[in-house]
Order: sequence, then structure tokens, then C-alpha cells
Amino acid sequence: MTEATGADVLDQARTEYSSGVIDHRPQNSRSVARRAALAVSVTLFGLLLAPVAAFADTPASWENEKHVSGLQFLVVLFLIPAGLFLVISLLAALPSLISDKGYEPGQSWRSEAEWFGGPRKGLEAADEVSPEQIEAAEADRGGTSGKW
Repeated sequence: MTEATGADVLDQARTEYSSGVIDHRPQNSRSVARRAALAVSVTLFGLLLAPVAAFADTPASWENEKHVSGLQFLVVLFLIPAGLFLVISLLAALPSLISDKGYEPGQSWRSEAEWFGGPRKGLEAADEVSPEQIEAAEADRGGTSGKW
């Protein structure tokens, strides 16, 4: 029967799956042991050969760099970025520092009055509105049947 139909058809008949489907049969203990041995050997090989790169010397064609002191390291790593932060912060705050300080408690209000939700033309337009216009505007107020 194998010769006439081929091994794939026999495999398909045994597992009821097409030959391309993995049927998750239990694996042979030998293949599991081989995979475990391979994983252990690759891990040991990597652990033993990884430190070899640390013993490498710089190429002879490279220039010898001058020694960097700890203070130079700190200046480049911390003081220059901190200085840039301060300069940028000062430049961002400079317009408000130069201009008037604005209102301070205890002083009289020096700006125009502001009415949020009031007439769009300003406070002067409030005197021009008739009571009928106010009642018509209030009829539209209140969401979900709310009365205000």
C-alpha cells in the first residue's frame, strides 16, 4: 500500500490530518536529550568565549587618546547639560520677567472687566439687551429637560 499511495497518504490516514499539519505527538526522548545537550553546549561555549573580547587590545593604527580626568567627565556629563537647561529656562521665562507683573492682591484691578458667558460684544452690549431678548435666550437653556 505504501508503494502505490506514498508515505504522505499513509501518514495522513494514521493521524487524520493532512501531511503538512503538526499533530503534536509526544517526542522521542532521544530528540529531547539531543536538544538539551545542544542548548547546554551552546550556553557553555558562549559563557567561556564571551570574556575573550575583553582581553582584546586597541589596534596599533589608532591614536592614543589623552587621559580624561574625573572633573572633565563631570563637566561634560552634568554641568554642560545643567547650564543649557538653565539658559533655555531663562530664555523661556524672560518675556514674563520683563513685562508687567500683572495683578497682585491688594492693588486695584487695572484691566478691563471680563464676563465669561456674557454678551459677545462686551459689557456695553448688556445694557442694550431688552428683557424679551433675555427671556428668549433663557428658553433655549438647560440640557436634558433641565430648567435654569
